[in-house]
Amino acid sequence: MRTDPGTCARKQRYASEEAALAVAQRAPFPLRPYRCDLCRAWHLTGRTKGMKLPAFELARRRAARQRDG
Repeated sequence: MRTDPGTCARKQRYASEEAALAVAQRAPFPLRPYRCDLCRAWHLTGRTKGMKLPAFELARRRAARQRDG
């Protein structure tokens, strides 16, 4: 994912994918981590269309479908 320098500067940086995933898992909306091409740290994004979702998000969506349908 290509990151704009201004966006990178505003985003929280995580030292590892695991650290970013831990934060994403606690969020009330879907987030996924990605490695920034500019700073080489990990950021979180809400853009998930066509992207691989973390396992916890897939499980969350499956549970919601079973509950709602």
